[in-house]
Amino acid sequence: MSHPLVETIRVDRKELTADEILRELERGNRVIVDVDILGRTMNVAIRRRGGTYYCDTALKLLRDESDGEMRTRLERYRLARPTGDELEREAAQSTGG
Repeated sequence: MSHPLVETIRVDRKELTADEILRELERGNRVIVDVDILGRTMNVAIRRRGGTYYCDTALKLLRDESDGEMRTRLERYRLARPTGDELEREAAQSTGG
């Protein structure tokens, strides 16, 4: 039985929106987000197997069971480019509102 070719998509932090990342995961692809932390580039590998999402950081492997949970993680860790409501929340936080 042949397996579909799994592609690894490498992006910088906030290069893709959460929807774009989730779309790649639904296609069976893995997304690696390069994140600069204290002058060093760290990789966050995100993948989906079965109905479970995995977010592998330098410190731990995180698991999410739904699209909503994964979307929240992408937003919380600021891995995805903000859109719509997220932009408004970021603007309000930066201005103290």
